[in-house]
Amino acid sequence: MTGQQSYWYNLSTQTVVRADERPSEDTIGPFATAAEAEDSPAVLLEHARAWLESEESEPFRAMAEESGEDTDYV
Repeated sequence: MTGQQSYWYNLSTQTVVRADERPSEDTIGPFATAAEAEDSPAVLLEHARAWLESEESEPFRAMAEESGEDTDYV
């Protein structure tokens, strides 16, 4: 994305910001377009749910069960 405008999504304010306006560490990105940044929370949630349902998450589920944490994330 060198030389092009990039966009970030601010998780605290739930708004899209340009890279030159990136105000805090509460942002995710960069994204090539404002629309991609706007859609990023839904995409991240989809990826998180898929990971939680995968075998890769099993060791972490086991650790949570051992510590007594609630493991009903999905």
